[in-house]
Amino acid sequence: MASLKPDADQIKIVLDYLAKQDWIRRTERSWWPQFVFHYTDIRNAVQILREGYLYSRKHLEDSDKLVVSSGSPSVLAGTDIAIKDCVRLYFRPKTPTQYYAEGICSQVTLSRSRFPEAHCPVPVFFLFDSATVLARSDCRFSDGNLASSQAQVLSTAKDLDQLPWRKIYHTGWIDYSQPGNSDIVFRRHAEIVVPRRLDLGALRYIYCRSDAEREALLHLLPPDLRNRYQDKVVASARSGLFYRRQTFVETARLSSGAAYFHFSPETKSPGPFRLRVEVEIASARYSHDIENFTLGESYTLRVSIPAAAYTIRLFLDDHLAYANTYEEMEIPF
Repeated sequence: MASLKPDADQIKIVLDYLAKQDWIRRTERSWWPQFVFHYTDIRNAVQILREGYLYSRKHLEDSDKLVVSSGSPSVLAGTDIAIKDCVRLYFRPKTPTQYYAEGICSQVTLSRSRFPEAHCPVPVFFLFDSATVLARSDCRFSDGNLASSQAQVLSTAKDLDQLPWRKIYHTGWIDYSQPGNSDIVFRRHAEIVVPRRLDLGALRYIYCRSDAEREALLHLLPPDLRNRYQDKVVASARSGLFYRRQTFVETARLSSGAAYFHFSPETKSPGPFRLRVEVEIASARYSHDIENFTLGESYTLRVSIPAAAYTIRLFLDDHLAYANTYEEMEIPF
């Protein structure tokens, strides 16, 4: 367990005071001060839970363990190597970077993006207790985007109290042409950093965008971890954590005769995708492929499967969008 800062108690007081401010507690941001936030693709999330740690990007790259990279190479190229060797979290969800990266985007959508290589297909949010993380002696935080040389790296309760919280917690659309708005974007990216790795002792919740993605995350975990974390894994249809602009599986209904997938109806990226559904029945495997799959008005895909038990995985452009196992229940009468 990490040692604590001398002003650890004061850090808790600062966070409690922040949460009581009218401009926060009377809004959808009322719960933000309780947590610090880290999001990553579902396949990275599985690895994090398996290993019991969040690791720095540098460590994951050096050990060839970065399953899905959602960062923009151009932004990362300008980031100090010392920051890359830290676990990075945010003071808030729905950062500007997340806006560009979140969700399964078609190649057409990515080609039009401001950051076409920033892509987190199936984001999973890890919510850590903010007071516990910020009180660690090795924890630092910034007043803005650490990819910028303008950001200050800070540490104390006094520093925390003096952060530009109204800008860090700013919500809503930003007109980049207006004076001062670029500073809001910079502040929204304020970060918390811990050198090399962060254990999961302060982890409070794991949020998925939909019931289907929660099912997939739990399915991908080994049974012991599934039992340990299933009460912390939550599916939220609210927009408080996710932008929900791009394609994802909202619900999946599996039966012995078919699998039905209902996709997000408000997607801004309907395709075309290269769709692949892999089915494993006993020792046999087959796939259902559509080369140019575009979401239609129903946003529902049906796959025929005549089997009492099977494992199924759905991919869009090789991004894992859903996975689960179906087993027909025997009724004992």
